[in-house]
Amino acid sequence: MKNTVSGSTARKLCYAIGLSLLTLGTGHAAADMSKAKLAINKNGVKVWTYQLPDNPAFNYRATTVINANVTSIAAMILDTDYLVQWVPYVSAVNVVDRNEAQNSFVIRMQLDFPFPLQDRDLLIQGKISQASDGTVTIKNKAINDNRVPPRHNVVRLTHYEGDWTLKPLGPAKTEVSTTGYGDPGGVIPLAVANMFVQQQPYQMLGRMKDYVKNSRYQNAQLSMVKDPYAKK
Repeated sequence: MKNTVSGSTARKLCYAIGLSLLTLGTGHAAADMSKAKLAINKNGVKVWTYQLPDNPAFNYRATTVINANVTSIAAMILDTDYLVQWVPYVSAVNVVDRNEAQNSFVIRMQLDFPFPLQDRDLLIQGKISQASDGTVTIKNKAINDNRVPPRHNVVRLTHYEGDWTLKPLGPAKTEVSTTGYGDPGGVIPLAVANMFVQQQPYQMLGRMKDYVKNSRYQNAQLSMVKDPYAKK
């Protein structure tokens, strides 16, 4: 069922607009974080916002520490069947292509925006890598793919880049960082979108802390991610 506007419209727009930035970070390596503003610092989650010269919307960087190993957290992020359980306003996720040999994937994600706004969707190409110290990086970007044409009454998002960084701090402790930028498309006031950029990653990382406790992730094994603290 679609969400409708009520007295909590601003809060709904917070998640809906923020979700178009979903866990996905800016691909601009030259971002000057020295100018970033610490917008939220509570419940163990920090969110910074900043701007780039070629981008009028705010970018964000959010971090937290989760009591789980890096494999469990990566397994949760990559578990497309259950993303709708912990990422606000995601109504559907479909796998278009998955190539474990190349540690890559393509998915379609649909975002449930509150009425009267149209729902959004986007095609995400992701690439997973792991450094020698065990740090996992998932880089994502929006792409066009003829296998998945745009749908009627759904706005296709095309300007979207991002990443996750999962840095193991111990056998059951991981620093999780996500940086992001995404254009929600359509007619949404820039001031409104920017106001909510900081809220979406805050809410999402908070949910991750609880959802990773799900038993399906406790002994997860992935071909592309290894726990550096696992017993040999």
